[in-house]
Amino acid sequence: MKRIYIIITTLMALCTASQAQVSGMNVGYCMGYMGDNPSSMVSTVKGDQVSAAIYVPADQIRAYAGNHIDEINVGLASKLNVQEVQVWLRSELEGDNLAEGSISSGLQKEWNAVSLSQPYDITEETPGLYIGYTYTQKGTSKAIAVIELPQPNALYLKLGTEAEWTDRSAEGALCIEAMVYGDNLPKHNLSLLSMSVQPVYVVDNPQLKVTAMVRNSATVTITGFDAVCQVDGTDETYTAHIDQTLAYNEFAEVEFTISPTAITSADPEYRTLTVTIDNLNEGADEAMSDNTLQGTFQVVMHNFTRMPLIEEFTTEKCQNCPRVGGYLHSLIEDERFAGKVNIVEHHSGYYTDKFTIQADTQWEWFYDNVYAPAMMLNRTAEYGDAPETAIFNPGSLNELSNYVMKELLKPAFVSLKIDVQPDEQNYELNITVTGERSKSNLTENPARITVMLVESGLVSEGTQAGYSGDYPHLNIGRRVNAVWGDVIEWDGDNYSYQCTLKYSPSYVKQNLGILAFIHDGDTNDKLAWEVCNSAYTNNMNFNTATGISQSFTDGLPAERYYNAAGQQVEGMKPGLNIIRSRDGRVRKTMQK
Repeated sequence: MKRIYIIITTLMALCTASQAQVSGMNVGYCMGYMGDNPSSMVSTVKGDQVSAAIYVPADQIRAYAGNHIDEINVGLASKLNVQEVQVWLRSELEGDNLAEGSISSGLQKEWNAVSLSQPYDITEETPGLYIGYTYTQKGTSKAIAVIELPQPNALYLKLGTEAEWTDRSAEGALCIEAMVYGDNLPKHNLSLLSMSVQPVYVVDNPQLKVTAMVRNSATVTITGFDAVCQVDGTDETYTAHIDQTLAYNEFAEVEFTISPTAITSADPEYRTLTVTIDNLNEGADEAMSDNTLQGTFQVVMHNFTRMPLIEEFTTEKCQNCPRVGGYLHSLIEDERFAGKVNIVEHHSGYYTDKFTIQADTQWEWFYDNVYAPAMMLNRTAEYGDAPETAIFNPGSLNELSNYVMKELLKPAFVSLKIDVQPDEQNYELNITVTGERSKSNLTENPARITVMLVESGLVSEGTQAGYSGDYPHLNIGRRVNAVWGDVIEWDGDNYSYQCTLKYSPSYVKQNLGILAFIHDGDTNDKLAWEVCNSAYTNNMNFNTATGISQSFTDGLPAERYYNAAGQQVEGMKPGLNIIRSRDGRVRKTMQK
């Protein structure tokens, strides 16, 4: 089914209110949109009667007092095997018909206008109305049409003559509308169609983002309204005024932020936010029963600095990899991202090369179809090229930058601190990663930690396809603790993880670093591996001094060269170079 969202930027300038020239109004929850038939809403019994309805509460229908319902529009996802369709109005689902009509010929796989045998007059005494239809099927029929816009009272089903009515409103809205005509149509009536609240609220960062979809169900154009919010367990009310112009039958998704400072602890851990649309600029809302919805969010005391993780699939045989690799080089030189993102190269995806380790090819499991260049950003499916994968190929540096910025803005609920103690005699690195979590349900599955030895400053000397000259690599993965990570053992909300990684005597010590990241993990689901946070250190505690701050000694060159990550390199390299002179002066220069 197609989720119907129209994203409209909140307007800053007010428009003059006006009354639309409306001869009739459609009363329902699908807003005139046709939907598909969900596979769970099918009866297979020949001769069965299938019924579907929506419910309009009394105060909503009484907003149309002095007018009348003449016809009901029924949306059918299929007309196959459907015989007669009877439409009706009832005060109870199993009650008598207050009004009815039928159609047996000319049915369409679309909207079908069915006139009532007698118009139904709406008064101040009219009860809440069920607006529905019943059809008889010659065999299996997939006629019920639903849009994916769940709302209270939007979908009731009776899938068979002997079946019971069930409320399926959480699954969408039925494609049915009553058509109201008359000279006394309502002027002011907003409806809150849906509402969502950010899933986690951080007490130390008191900002709670709310997204709401609002529809104008009356004739006067509305130019603004209040979103009145209250959190359970607190006495304070938080109001956001929204300047949004909506003519009759228009709807918009709006966003606003409140600061519920009355929440001072994570007890209780989960809270309910109630949002009510009220105080229309143009006058009082004439039917308030569809103006309120609730959403639940989790409360934590604090969060941590987030370091997004980019995993690049690349090989020396890949003609297009230097282009995407160039995006990464530019990214880490951008002041918005320098020192704020971690990168590791997996040498697989398009054959293999001299840098490939076994884990690189095993991680091809994340793909839909294997290719390079490709990336994963925090292993989230949000950016994946295919529905069942987190793998993507950025089309531009700007696209990649936007993705990374989006990840940087997300909170992190776990920390990582890396300590490395080398055993230089045995060429081993004894690694300890410690930290804490501020959110108990950090992952869907038991949280895992992956630790990698990476090496930077490696250059392909004229062997990189698609590149002329020496090609500079970023952090190449050399060793890993476990391909799919190790499950973390928690001590309350703290952890301490230890592992040992071997390194080769051929590795350049000052170019080595340790990358660690905590993530979800389900070997039956490629999309269940989202990275919660990552950390990197090149403070390896080798006996030989390394780093930009190291002192010069006799016999060494007058200048030393470092890349953007602060790792020493041999001479000038493409990209950003940091040059430190013997006298302590440091300068930066770009090399093409």
